[in-house]
Amino acid sequence: MSLLFNLLFPPKCASCGQLLPHDIADAEALCPVCRAEWESEILETCGICAKPVGECSCMTERMGKAKCAGFSKLVYYYPGKRQRVQNRLIYTVKQSREQRAAAFLARELARNIEALLKQEGISNEEVVLTYIPRGSRSKMQYGTDQAKVLATLLGKQTALEVRPTLRRRFGRGRPQKKLDPAGRYRNAKESFAPMEASIPALHGKTVILVDDIVTTGSSMAVGIRLLRQMGARRVYALAVASDIVNRDVGVY
Repeated sequence: MSLLFNLLFPPKCASCGQLLPHDIADAEALCPVCRAEWESEILETCGICAKPVGECSCMTERMGKAKCAGFSKLVYYYPGKRQRVQNRLIYTVKQSREQRAAAFLARELARNIEALLKQEGISNEEVVLTYIPRGSRSKMQYGTDQAKVLATLLGKQTALEVRPTLRRRFGRGRPQKKLDPAGRYRNAKESFAPMEASIPALHGKTVILVDDIVTTGSSMAVGIRLLRQMGARRVYALAVASDIVNRDVGVY
């Protein structure tokens, strides 16, 4: 069945879109060139702690002030650099319903979650996975909510409970990328509210809050504060990428 499906719908690289070689099509989401680029990107080191980005827990000042328990990511995001493999993957997840890129990123993120739970001695039963919900205009434009997709796939990869906990306030908020750091935080505070029905399920739990990119950390910080107010014992942030400015600055 897999061979027939591949013949009818030849698998393509989740990053560059080139047809995958037949000998790796079933096991890989990236072509050899993009895989080599990805392996290089995940080895980039943090300018603050000097660890590879995937092992770095450095976070923005706003996230720290919100009492984020830890921040795990895979790579650095380079704004406007479409040629970089991680940017292509992120844009694909943001702008289409294509699943190969999202599935690949979820598999990579699942390793970070497994390492975190093992390191902290946290059982699966103690954890709830949730996400930063996308704005309604962007969802209508692209037909997808990238953080929700990633969290859902992560739940399948890790056997963790996935639960929506935050909602967007109707008619509030503007696109974050058009705002300065202070404006981003004010905008995020106006944009998000708790889902009251989820409060009982969060009491005393460890929550992992998922998003695709962290820039200033404003949305994460607001989400973390709300989740703690909803009863979460501790909240970890998890993202595909942290903006490259955070590699050396780390605070706003």
